[in-house]
Amino acid sequence: MEQEIRNADLSDMMCDLLYLLGCGVNEKMPAKAYIKTFQEAYDEDKMQMMYRFSKAHFVEALTGTVLKKAGVKLPTEWEQSIAKAIRKVILFDRERAEIFSYMDEQRIWHMPLKGVILKEFYPSIGMRQMSDNDILFDKDYAKQIRDYMISRGYEVEVFEQGNHDVYEKEPVYNFEMHTSLYGAGHHNEWISYYDRIKDRLRPKGNRSEYRFTDEDFYVYIMTHMFKHFDGSGTGIRSLLDQYVYLNRLEDSLDFPYIDKQCEILGIADFEKENRDLCKKVFRINDILAEEGTERFRHALTPEESKLLYYYMTSGAYGTTERRVVNSMSQHRKKDGSISKAAYIIKRLFPGKEQYDYCPVLKRHHWLLPFYWVYRAVRMIFSKERRSRTFQEITIVKKIRQDQ
Repeated sequence: MEQEIRNADLSDMMCDLLYLLGCGVNEKMPAKAYIKTFQEAYDEDKMQMMYRFSKAHFVEALTGTVLKKAGVKLPTEWEQSIAKAIRKVILFDRERAEIFSYMDEQRIWHMPLKGVILKEFYPSIGMRQMSDNDILFDKDYAKQIRDYMISRGYEVEVFEQGNHDVYEKEPVYNFEMHTSLYGAGHHNEWISYYDRIKDRLRPKGNRSEYRFTDEDFYVYIMTHMFKHFDGSGTGIRSLLDQYVYLNRLEDSLDFPYIDKQCEILGIADFEKENRDLCKKVFRINDILAEEGTERFRHALTPEESKLLYYYMTSGAYGTTERRVVNSMSQHRKKDGSISKAAYIIKRLFPGKEQYDYCPVLKRHHWLLPFYWVYRAVRMIFSKERRSRTFQEITIVKKIRQDQ
């Protein structure tokens, strides 16, 4: 049974991707024998598959850089992806510096989140790709920041819906300005835990910029990782982010403190399992070069193989099917089987988790039934929403009640 799980869950291409990622973040050149075998196995079509697989996990700049340094000729679009990733980071860094300078002048406290920090733990610029910049700031200044972003030429995509506002501008700029780390629809313990977040922060110099301690940042990225893992799923880059952070700081981190915070937040087991897995995958992957994929698979337990497979099949931002399955698993009968009826009712008639997405409901709870009607009408007249709804219905029909 164990052999069956491993062989089914980790294809050769998945293992190759892991090896290249490990080489990249550990600053190692791939073994010459491995590259020779790789070039023999990967014809033009298969190289395109590897490129698309890397792109699905938003790591094509990293894998491409490793292969290029090893002398492998890349498809033109892969070369272009590497250049675009580098350019995007440079543009984001310059734009973010301007925004932070304004916030310093106005004495608006702020803090960079997630990838803005994590990209600095990767060996070279562009290796950790960016789709947006996440910034936490003083929510009392949300309207002032909106006006400022508009003055810089940004379009307001989302404002006062949920826990972050979204601003976009050509050619690549996307800023998510967070008024809180978590809001309605997230775990209640997390909302409470991060309610007085500024008390957990440390000023950076004499400016209005703040940072988490190393331990608190690690706890935060683990909650963020679990949010996606438990929702639509999350790809291998999340596990890689955890690895590069630990690889740099693990010896200096206060793990008794981290363990305690993770217990409070309900993610202690998740953190430990993934801490072990990320180190095992990205530190032992020399086995791939020396002994091949079969030996690598045997180095993992069945549970680790399943967990790794979950990451490898989720893509960078998860999948609709995974979101539906994970959401439905929260609606179970006493016998442990999934209650499709309970899930459907919850989707048709959502509760207070929608308040952040429709602020008027916060002030007038009695409008909730009218909001249900509004959602239904909006679905009928929006082709995109109808498509998503029918896709979800198809997925629900496919799922076995005992899954």
